Amino acid sequence: MKIKMPRRLVAAIASVGLALVAVPTVAPAANAVDACGLGETCTGALSGSLGDTSFQITMPPKFNGTVLLYSHGYRIGQPVPAQIATALGLDKAPYYSETTVPGIGPAYVGNGIAQVAPSAETAANLLGQGYALAGAGYANQGWATAEGVEAGELLIQHINGGAIKGAKEIIAWGDSLGGLISQTLVQRNPGKIAGTLPLCGVLEGPEQAFSTAMTVLYTWKTLIDPTLKVANYSAGQAGYAEAVGDLAKVFGTINAVASGQATVSAAGFPIGQANLLAGLMAGLPTKSQTYDGVSTNPAVGELGLGAALAGGYSPVSAGQNSAGAMLQNVAQAAALGIMGRYELEQRVRTIGGLAPTDNANFNNNVPVVYSKLLTQEQRYEFESTFAAAGPGVLDAMLGAMDATTGNEAARFPANPAAVAIVNALPAAKAVYGKPAVFMTTTYDAIVPAGNTYAFYEDMADTKAAMRADDKGMLKAVQYYTVPLDPEYTSFEPGAKSPSAALSALATGGSGVGHCTFTADQHVGAVKALQAMIKAKTAKAVTAAKRLGYRAPGVNRDRQFVPEALKYPLATAN
Repeated sequence: MKIKMPRRLVAAIASVGLALVAVPTVAPAANAVDACGLGETCTGALSGSLGDTSFQITMPPKFNGTVLLYSHGYRIGQPVPAQIATALGLDKAPYYSETTVPGIGPAYVGNGIAQVAPSAETAANLLGQGYALAGAGYANQGWATAEGVEAGELLIQHINGGAIKGAKEIIAWGDSLGGLISQTLVQRNPGKIAGTLPLCGVLEGPEQAFSTAMTVLYTWKTLIDPTLKVANYSAGQAGYAEAVGDLAKVFGTINAVASGQATVSAAGFPIGQANLLAGLMAGLPTKSQTYDGVSTNPAVGELGLGAALAGGYSPVSAGQNSAGAMLQNVAQAAALGIMGRYELEQRVRTIGGLAPTDNANFNNNVPVVYSKLLTQEQRYEFESTFAAAGPGVLDAMLGAMDATTGNEAARFPANPAAVAIVNALPAAKAVYGKPAVFMTTTYDAIVPAGNTYAFYEDMADTKAAMRADDKGMLKAVQYYTVPLDPEYTSFEPGAKSPSAALSALATGGSGVGHCTFTADQHVGAVKALQAMIKAKTAKAVTAAKRLGYRAPGVNRDRQFVPEALKYPLATAN
């Protein structure tokens, strides 16, 4: 392992929002593995077989002996046009850099800056409790599980080589893609990691993750915009142009629907309802950070339904609220489903040495019976929404989806070689080993809560886990976070539509959105994991698990089960 000379910084720790008394700057270390001093932030780069990765270590004023090794989430590895990037908030994210794409203009792309915690508030809290924080930036972005695992292993070697004096244990944690990387990392290095904390982890792997997006986008192609490419993007820049084109079409249509400029698609279906159907079949939640799926505009009660409708007030029904939520959720899912797919297909082409004309698609949707993905409960729950579009619309949409079942020309057959390559990428197995805490947002449009649930249940069904559970010593727990106010859609006085800022405030930063956890929830999960690691008795294990449940916004119903993960190919049987 080659270690590049690290750069020491004063621990004003601007990167995590701490304001400490300034101390003299420490000169660069003569030895690359000199310990990072208390109250300091040390940065540098490590070199591995996949390239160089930046790293950062931030030490607390007083060290408790535990190092939290953080793996960051998915960063889009291809430039996203500025207008769309701004809508996604990438222009304000420190882990995205502005660039210029010929023919497109300003854009934002994920960078390799190291990250040591999910948020500045969480980092500050953990540092105040004595934890050392470490994280890497990865040699490449996108579906970078290989790079993320290698970066974690390099950083572990660096820490154990003397970079953190007095380190007694390392805990691996991360969110989204970083949750998958963390769980993979601990399974590959069980002797070096004491436990793991996957947050909203995409634990079921890439094929399952992108099958969710395939369901959404193929529904869009069938019912809303037949010009979408969806999958098997061309090699190189031609494919990039196709992916950016798809993303622009989806965002443009969603904006047009949200602003009332478009209602019916070229295929003759109501766009809002078709989009809602797409999300439901994919397993996306009917709650977003603005729409709770329940609340209606206060104007409905004041003016009456007819006057509220005529005045342009919304939502006027729970169904309309759900449809509004799904527009926002699909916009988020589309960013990963399109740009992420393009990036991963390019990886497939490179790894497999595919010819430019070869099929790089790894999601086979040819035999999928889409109508089977809509549960009877969903049919009943949203009957009024579909009925508002006219009698028989739901059945007509489902009929159009199923009409192409088995038709390879109309759908997207997968290349077995591409499937094999994607399935061979580093991924976690659902086995019971080191203590683990799984925490997920209940209403997540990018990684549905059912993803973690499916992984956890498979793990809990192993013989090792069942033996431990019989003794009360199962050192694994899953937490689900919920909005602090279940009816959080909020309005300015007299407003015709909800306030995104007020609604997000009412959620308390909990339970809805992709990996939206509070600092209290992060810290509670870390404490629960550390207590489980130390527990020697069944009573101590139970007490450790309670620590996570105490955080505000964590669902205390231990029998709670989220919406089941959707498995499109299972409908063919």
